[in-house]
Formats: sequence, structure tokens, C-alpha cells
Amino acid sequence: MLVTTRSRKVCMTCHWFRHHAGVNCIPVLTCQLHQGLLAQGEHLTHRCQGWTDDMTRQRGWAPEVG
Repeated sequence: MLVTTRSRKVCMTCHWFRHHAGVNCIPVLTCQLHQGLLAQGEHLTHRCQGWTDDMTRQRGWAPEVG
């Protein structure tokens, strides 16, 4: 499902990417599109066909102000 990429289009820059502090403050990386967990480190080097640009990059910082 995830493919290796060398561009800025990785899971971490995707609109669907989320991270939470899990048990013992260990980060839990998730994809809301696929409703699943991401393996540690894959968010930096992988993406899927559902990748979408982060809204803050699309619209700029705090679009509700403008």
C-alpha cells in the first residue's frame, strides 16, 4: 500500500497523517484515510495514492483569519 518516495510527498506531510502520545508517551502514528497505524519511520519515507497536501500548505497559515 505504501510506496517509497524521495520527495516531500511523504505521509508526514499528508492531510490524513496524525500522531498521538501513546502509552508511556511513545508516539503513535496513524493514517485517518486507511484507519490504521503507520510503522515507525515509514511516515518519513513513504506515501500512498491517497496522499493529499496538508491544508496549512494549501491555504497558508490560519486561513480562517483571512
